[in-house]
Amino acid sequence: MGSDRLRSSRVSSVPPSETQVTNTGSFVVCCGIANESAEALTTPFTGSRCLGFEFEITERQPFGIGIPWFQAYLDGGVATRPFTLNGPAGTLDVVPSAKRFALDTESTVITVGGSETPPERIQRFVDVRDELEPVARWVRIIPGLGTRRYVERRIAPGEEYLIAGHTERQQNEILLEGDLVITDRSPRRFAFARLWRAVFPTVVALAFVAVGVGGIAL
Repeated sequence: MGSDRLRSSRVSSVPPSETQVTNTGSFVVCCGIANESAEALTTPFTGSRCLGFEFEITERQPFGIGIPWFQAYLDGGVATRPFTLNGPAGTLDVVPSAKRFALDTESTVITVGGSETPPERIQRFVDVRDELEPVARWVRIIPGLGTRRYVERRIAPGEEYLIAGHTERQQNEILLEGDLVITDRSPRRFAFARLWRAVFPTVVALAFVAVGVGGIAL
């Protein structure tokens, strides 16, 4: 499919259409339109046709004195199919890992109260997940607790995405494969978000150190 002709950008200010993908094992950021190359999937909560999805279920639970509730993680997972990324200069095969990849795309969130009946599709999904128990009765009787959030992110056919990952060569074709990051952000927003995620833990740690030093000084 002429995958070596799709243009990409290594992590720099160069637009994704300026550099060719020709090296195996290099880290690149590619931009293009996602299209099917295999059977499409269906998302678990909205039933949308997609090329891959990521889901997460959380429940509002009590935490402790002074913090009345927090969103406890209950379940999550990913599913994906190989697809193609079509750019102005060619096509690149994309094969996300079947076990792990990261979707940084707009989320669809369905909220269901602790005493409410979930939509039929969500209820069917919950019924076949052995690890998902109904909301505990003692949680439901406390106002504001037991609410579940069903979060869904997906790769929609025909939409534009930015994909970051390493290139591999298979049968003389170069493709993007493995633990990929797939986003619908612009290259600038994507770079800023990744930088912030890397820096934020350090900022928090420094803040705690500053508070501790201030307390000792006082």
